[in-house]
Amino acid sequence: MSEPREDTGRPVRLLGFWGTPENRTLPDPAGLVDAAWEESERHWVSDYLDHGQVAGFSMGVSRCRLCACVNGSRDLTDGYYLWPEGLGHYVLDHGVRLPAEFVEHIGHRLQALEDLARDSSWWPRNAART
Repeated sequence: MSEPREDTGRPVRLLGFWGTPENRTLPDPAGLVDAAWEESERHWVSDYLDHGQVAGFSMGVSRCRLCACVNGSRDLTDGYYLWPEGLGHYVLDHGVRLPAEFVEHIGHRLQALEDLARDSSWWPRNAART
């Protein structure tokens, strides 16, 4: 079992939650569409979003505000940000651009994973202890 991440006491940042006609304090995804956003970057951002850890469930499914497809019922997180399950769909299929700070965060997180030191001796030593 891996050791839990130390709690820093900071809240996770919410991302990709949309306003409603009754509550316009949150953004409208249609206003964030950027048709010029490079498709290759949209793919890796969407992939990152689709592979977050489950942080919660809703009683019903959400529908895309742009095309009405079923878009999930869970909230996902990476421990720093929290977003609805369907956010990757908005990015990939509609070109909804997310803040540059979040895209940079993804790049740093993925680079940190690539740079991890690897212990190739642990698994052979412990495999028989299951």
